[in-house]
Amino acid sequence: MKINTKLTLTALFIGIISHSTFANDLSNFNEPNTLHLIQALKNHQVHIVQFGDSHTAADVMTDALRVRLQQTLGNGGMGWGMPMYFTGQRLARYGYDNTGWLAVSSRSRQDENYTLGGFLAIPRYDGATLTIKAKQIEQPQKITVSLRQAVNDAAFTGVDANGRNFSIEAPVKNGQWQTTQFVAKLPFTITAHHTEHSAIAGWWAENESGQGVVVSALGINGAELSHWNRWNHQWQNEMQKIAPDLVILAYGTNEAYNNQVDVAAQRQILINKIRDIRRASPQSSVMLVSAPESLKSTAEQCGIRPTQLTAFQMMQKQVAQTEKTLFWDWQHAMGGNCSMKGLIKQGEARADGVHFTASAYQRFGQSIAEALLTLAEINPNTSSTMPRASTSNLTTGSATICDVTSNQCKIF
Repeated sequence: MKINTKLTLTALFIGIISHSTFANDLSNFNEPNTLHLIQALKNHQVHIVQFGDSHTAADVMTDALRVRLQQTLGNGGMGWGMPMYFTGQRLARYGYDNTGWLAVSSRSRQDENYTLGGFLAIPRYDGATLTIKAKQIEQPQKITVSLRQAVNDAAFTGVDANGRNFSIEAPVKNGQWQTTQFVAKLPFTITAHHTEHSAIAGWWAENESGQGVVVSALGINGAELSHWNRWNHQWQNEMQKIAPDLVILAYGTNEAYNNQVDVAAQRQILINKIRDIRRASPQSSVMLVSAPESLKSTAEQCGIRPTQLTAFQMMQKQVAQTEKTLFWDWQHAMGGNCSMKGLIKQGEARADGVHFTASAYQRFGQSIAEALLTLAEINPNTSSTMPRASTSNLTTGSATICDVTSNQCKIF
């Protein structure tokens, strides 16, 4: 009997990628774009975008993911940057200076016209300047900027570190969110001229070659997934333009602290957002990161968990199964149920019972990176010959973390 080798190998490979667990705490519930993600990783050409709350807004866990993957697959560029500096937010690769710009966040103001990310940088007057800086040496970056302008708004003028002049303006000035591209060596500075109705929402930066790993962290302190409803539906156009290979949704801590949260309603919000992402970027894989264990009090043997945490975690896993996504079990990575109190005692978690130390966040980020490399059957000990990211943050990381109940922020 003649065997169709191609079909047999294909069936075997499909069987492998459909298996529930790949490594450690990452499960694959038949994510339909797994093959595309694996190929992107094998090609050393992958963009990962993580959305989340304060755990993401610190960009410590995501930077560990970034650095670990870039050590093996190459540094692909800086990723997403906030439009300007926002108090309580941190990005590992970006720095900012400005004169005459207003920072507006969807966390505190819900009546603005936001797009993907939920931040706005608005020039207050003609001549206002905004400087975007790199915290380490970077190649010239191909930058996609998200902006909106009215019909009579003029272009922003800019100059980069090499003295090259450029301009930025919306392709169509109709008050709608759009993207445009330019290449610049950071730092670069833009100046506003007659742009009273203009706003910038973010910078997507990658190396011109398109090779290597890019990890973008879009987090807001205190965020919940439902806060995406504060954004203009045009965020889907931006998602389509960026077309990341993997979208990570890392929410749940703030929802679990709400004693009145409707878990069934939150389930539908999560399902809707996953489907919105798939419609906007059909080839993107989706990963859900479950809410980690958190404690309202360290009383009793294991501490006292938020009332809705267990139900919310179960819902997240169920949605990952029904919507066929990747799933990373953060509580399991911590050591399982009843682990947060021990981590606090060991100095790996904060006394607030919610946040972790930099070293713990780094360990979790590295764990996700190792799981993705295992998913693609890439030797994690392989070193890339491409320019590598600085590893200094892995030992000296700092972050700004905000308490979910008091809104007080601390730097560590």
